[in-house]
Amino acid sequence: MNHKNLFILEKMPIKKAVITLIVPTILSMMVQVFYNLTDTFFIGKLNDPYQVAAVTITMPLFMMLMALSGIFGNGAASYISRLLGQKRYKDARSTSSLALFCITIMGLLISIFANIYIKHILDAVGTSPNTYEYCRKYLAIILYGAIPIMLNFAMSQLLRSEGNAKIVFIGMIVGTGANIILDPIFIFVLKQGVVGAAVATVIGNVLSLLYYIYYYLKFKGLATPSFRFIRFKSEYFKEILKIGLPTSLSQLMMSVGSSISYKLASDYGDHALAAMGVSQRVISIVIFTFIGLANGIQPLIGYSYGAGNTKRLRDSLSFSTRLGLSLAVVFVLSFLFFSKYAVIIFINDEQVIEFGSKMLLVFTAAIPFAVLQMIYMVTLQAMGKAIPSLIVSLSRQGLIYIPLVLILNKYFQFDGLIWAMPITDILTSIIAFLFFYPLIYKIDHSIKE
Repeated sequence: MNHKNLFILEKMPIKKAVITLIVPTILSMMVQVFYNLTDTFFIGKLNDPYQVAAVTITMPLFMMLMALSGIFGNGAASYISRLLGQKRYKDARSTSSLALFCITIMGLLISIFANIYIKHILDAVGTSPNTYEYCRKYLAIILYGAIPIMLNFAMSQLLRSEGNAKIVFIGMIVGTGANIILDPIFIFVLKQGVVGAAVATVIGNVLSLLYYIYYYLKFKGLATPSFRFIRFKSEYFKEILKIGLPTSLSQLMMSVGSSISYKLASDYGDHALAAMGVSQRVISIVIFTFIGLANGIQPLIGYSYGAGNTKRLRDSLSFSTRLGLSLAVVFVLSFLFFSKYAVIIFINDEQVIEFGSKMLLVFTAAIPFAVLQMIYMVTLQAMGKAIPSLIVSLSRQGLIYIPLVLILNKYFQFDGLIWAMPITDILTSIIAFLFFYPLIYKIDHSIKE
């Protein structure tokens, strides 16, 4: 039993506990950013907008694998944190075991059926004659690696749920390091282009997964999965799915929304599409930092809530919010002064630079709202508030963004297309606050009593 993790969640001073949890988690997210940026960076060095556009188009499909994995990964992680707070260690192990079993079966089915219907999938996301073959080759390899990709994502969530963010960080370093080393070898030395990038991505995921398995086998976490702990209990499915489905439905809608925006961007030419891919990779640095902060505090919130320690929960949220807004200021200033140079790092194409730098400047309007939205949403998830978290998740990725991007693109063309996401983030943050505030008011009231 890892008592060090319990000490972090239960007794460590708030500021130190938050920093201890979020620093490795944010670093893990930054590693994930580099993981996502690697393919685009090295493919961009070919100065071929069509291959960059191909990686851009297929990225939402890759993210769909993460979203489907998150049904059980994110859902189990939320439930495990609460179980640990209640000292129900056997149930925590059964929950993690059941989650990984279900993800394995899901990954196998996706790998088989998505490869069978790959042409229909790519037609739906709007590939052009210039990008189709690149997209097909890249996606086919990713789909063959669906099981390790999905298990790798889920296992990182399970480890974070018990406060083991450092192990996740090391695992992601292993995978990303392999990807960074292998990408130039496959792309340039072996001249495989997007095919090489896909192979490197799968290998990186496999190596991260093997590291997590090694950790579980040797050191034993608080919720170490095992075949002998698999239990098909309705309670486990109910608790996993009530958080996992909203979270993953949000990620699925994000993938659908991204596919729609890429399809709309392709109407302005492959250069605009490539620019959107590059700018969104740069924007992901901001988003993943905020996700890292929010995910880092999730086990602390879930544990405190499960243990009934409302003061610790409230103090954790207060400090995390102040910290998140400070980071938002840094990002806003960075984008205002260095947006153009951020695009040039990936591709030196005049049209792509013009489109991409404009997108980054527009996004600055949403940055402070994005961090608040992440904290509010993760708090709702950690406390097991399924319906509010579902509404917030779907608002950002589907209920607001998809109709908004279609309407704004129709009436304001390219400007409307790129303003859709910042406006969505602002509106969703307001909705999240409306759910978040009553909970915090109730907690504050109980502390005063």
